[in-house]
Amino acid sequence: MHVFGFSPRRPTRAAAKIPDNAMELGWRTQMRLCYLMHRYRIPAELVVNSDQTQCRYGFGTSRTWEETGAKQVTVHGKDEKRAFTIFAGITMSGSQLPFQAIYHGQTERSLPRPDAEGYDRAIELGFRFEPSKSDTYWSTQATMCSYVIDILAPYLERMRVELGLPITQRFIWLIDSWSVHRSEEFRDWMRANYPKIIVPYVPACCTAHRKCEDASGMNG
Repeated sequence: MHVFGFSPRRPTRAAAKIPDNAMELGWRTQMRLCYLMHRYRIPAELVVNSDQTQCRYGFGTSRTWEETGAKQVTVHGKDEKRAFTIFAGITMSGSQLPFQAIYHGQTERSLPRPDAEGYDRAIELGFRFEPSKSDTYWSTQATMCSYVIDILAPYLERMRVELGLPITQRFIWLIDSWSVHRSEEFRDWMRANYPKIIVPYVPACCTAHRKCEDASGMNG
């Protein structure tokens, strides 16, 4: 429908570019995982894939009115930052790890109140609520480390014991190529504190489309 030269249009944003050799990169990643699982005899229960996702409090509209033929469509609230991050993990065997929820703020006042509905159950299930202590609600070096300490490592050790595997057992933690994940600081920390956890990466721009800037940008 056109009204005085205007028609309903979707707001625009920069599109993610999937690598031309994405299929080959995916195949190589699969082969590397197969090799690691065979080389170190790692069962599916000890292979974890984790990733972050944005959870908005309110999505608003995805359409507005703009001049017909316009290539750029501006809408208020499109970049709304009233959101938080969920860091989720799942194993190759299908088990889901507790979530880590990261909120924009410096203190626990940014987090859900302890008397909120379902809060006690979430804590019982092992969920973690953390302030980012930064100017965003994205994962940071500190929240990544706390995820490993409080969620990932306890799960892996518990499963190792349940499966009757030796103390020398290796693990796999597959994460994407976001800059925080691939930073020298984080990799050094993992090697120093959790050397038995092998950390391969999903190739850059081969995960969810909104996370595809590049390996050195905000998203992986």
